Amino acid sequence: MGLKLQPIERDAWQNFQKTMPSGSLFHRWEWQDILEEGFGLRVERLGLFDEMGVLKGLLPLVERKMSLLKLAGCPLSGAATPHSGPLGSVPLNEVLSALEEYASENRIDYLELGLPEVMGKEDLEQKGYTVELLTTLELPISNQVEPLWAGLEVRCRNAIRKAEKSGVEVVEAQTLEEWLDLYYDLSCGVYHRQDKEPPFSKEYFTALWQNLYPSGDLIVLLARYEGKIIAGQIFPRDRNVGYYLDGVSDREYNKVVPNNLIQWEYLKRASAMGIQLYDMVGANIPSIAKFKKSFGSTERNYLYAYRNRTLAARVGRTVYAKHGATIKKFLRRSQ
Repeated sequence: MGLKLQPIERDAWQNFQKTMPSGSLFHRWEWQDILEEGFGLRVERLGLFDEMGVLKGLLPLVERKMSLLKLAGCPLSGAATPHSGPLGSVPLNEVLSALEEYASENRIDYLELGLPEVMGKEDLEQKGYTVELLTTLELPISNQVEPLWAGLEVRCRNAIRKAEKSGVEVVEAQTLEEWLDLYYDLSCGVYHRQDKEPPFSKEYFTALWQNLYPSGDLIVLLARYEGKIIAGQIFPRDRNVGYYLDGVSDREYNKVVPNNLIQWEYLKRASAMGIQLYDMVGANIPSIAKFKKSFGSTERNYLYAYRNRTLAARVGRTVYAKHGATIKKFLRRSQ
């Protein structure tokens, strides 16, 4: 008898997470609340227990129904969670065996896992997972501003100077009402130009604010130009790790480069707050990766893996891969 996945209470979850040496925002109990409140998803907060009943790890499993299929992931695609996976020092092959047993008992058709490192590819493939290599961008944060400025590329420093000389001002939101509608309208503008719906709802932004801002773990920065909010970016954190979660802007004002200035203002705040590592979250779109790299960040690879546990899941994923865009458009028009 090996490890077993079982539901766990909040106190035990939080006490275990405190034993981890660095920040782990996407494993926090509050983050699972955000997913439930902001996306309407179900999150099973599972503990990994050994034969003696000792807690060895955590695994937040996000579940979603899609037609007749039951999908689950840690994280699950579309749930605004770039990193997750099992938390603890348990061997991955034992975690996968426990997860397979849980998935079988709960009739899960499809599984996803995201691992923060590149180790474990062989274990995943032996269990029937398809494994992909993804990339994020990270920046160590100095406790002094001068090294941060020196680490910026010349074009980035010039863009920051241009924004300042143009009169762009960066303000930090103090209340939800101060930024929610403005930010969401900018988000709609960004995605509607691409014939897409914004991925995040007002409910999601509200859940972010209500669960993280009171503890000082969320910063929302807005760029104001000639009295108008023209851009905004969202930065959550856990202990000494900060994240760039989302950003929007009005392209009519690209000429005054507000996004560079917002990032720079965040770096200064992160330094003052004692954040040691800034994860800019994602480097798989070349134009966005180029922007993030201009701040001195470097690439780090991690693993994303998925497994179709049933024939229905295999067929459904194949159809969606071929016709996903058409299906999304049809669903939007039928609402």
